[in-house]
Amino acid sequence: MKSKTPLALMEQLVMVLVFALAAALCVSCFVTADRLSRRNAVRDEAVVAAQNAAETIKGCRGDYEQAATLLYGTLEHGILELCADEEFCIVVTPENSDDPLLGKAKVEACAVRDGETLFALTVFWQEVGTRG
Repeated sequence: MKSKTPLALMEQLVMVLVFALAAALCVSCFVTADRLSRRNAVRDEAVVAAQNAAETIKGCRGDYEQAATLLYGTLEHGILELCADEEFCIVVTPENSDDPLLGKAKVEACAVRDGETLFALTVFWQEVGTRG
């Protein structure tokens, strides 16, 4: 009668191999999930910063110098830039609206490393003045 030890050893080896493959798949899924979670956390932070910039511009009624002071940003050639985070920057660009009593600006959150637009919104505010 032959010994069944090599068969049992082979069975155990196959089980270890299957376990190792399953563990590698799980680790890969966890790494991907972590990467997505970090990217989404940065995007969420960028959305909040863009909304804050939009509300500040609205509150200042288009006074970009005052908004730059309040948001600790830089104002160059009429474009307001806020880079408080190493992951993203907020860029506020004035736009022309068809109504002279309506101000308009585009607020973008851009990734620092590749320049990808993470979030963008358009903000409007009522200009001070009278129609005549």
